[in-house]
Amino acid sequence: MIMIVGSTHDDILYFSSIITGKREEVVLDHIRVEIGKIFNQEVLLVKDIYTNYLSSAITLYLIQKYYIILCFAVGRCLAYTKDWQIGQIALSQHTYSGDVDQMAEADARLGQIPGFPAYYVTQEDILGYLQNAFEARTFSEVHRAVYFSSNHVYSARNELEALSANDRLFGASERVVLESTFGGIALSCYLFHVPFVAAKVITGFLDQKRTVEEYAKSLSKYADIGKAIVATIGEISRNDVIGG
Repeated sequence: MIMIVGSTHDDILYFSSIITGKREEVVLDHIRVEIGKIFNQEVLLVKDIYTNYLSSAITLYLIQKYYIILCFAVGRCLAYTKDWQIGQIALSQHTYSGDVDQMAEADARLGQIPGFPAYYVTQEDILGYLQNAFEARTFSEVHRAVYFSSNHVYSARNELEALSANDRLFGASERVVLESTFGGIALSCYLFHVPFVAAKVITGFLDQKRTVEEYAKSLSKYADIGKAIVATIGEISRNDVIGG
């Protein structure tokens, strides 16, 4: 089964509207999931996921309960570096745990859980399929990104001063985005050797108020994210990229 994770109803609305044989289940007493099929591939949709704490716990549970073989994360993110434009799509390539600091306790880098990678890497073939799908089926501008994932929702650059130097965040200076759920998903998928990728739309920048027009422009990209992921699921199913 393939899992698609979002924070809001809008994040997964496209997928909810097209899956066939849809049914709803409740897990862990209050988390509602939708299950159906896309291209005869079973798909699970989950929303109302906020913070890396919750995303990690839910992902761990769902992977084991439903035998998840691939995880997509969708929704919105904020641009940290100035090489982004509102409405562009950020595909996760490297993902950092933004609020982890164990350097005083163990031989670890900033953002690294001791004994785990310094950052989590999206599987290249999954990333390639998704990027090709965006280019073939949408007009959205897509770039591979460094995801800085933290439980704190940042809105101002000065909030990150302790973690940055010379405009580099954890050493990264290009195509960096901020968000608050994918780090937990990446960690849980890493533990179970499940491929993972995020496709999120840029909705704004640090220290800048978002206009209604900019917000509407970013939300209009949700359909493109949906089209690209659906096409990727089709390609993966045809080419047997992952098993399960």
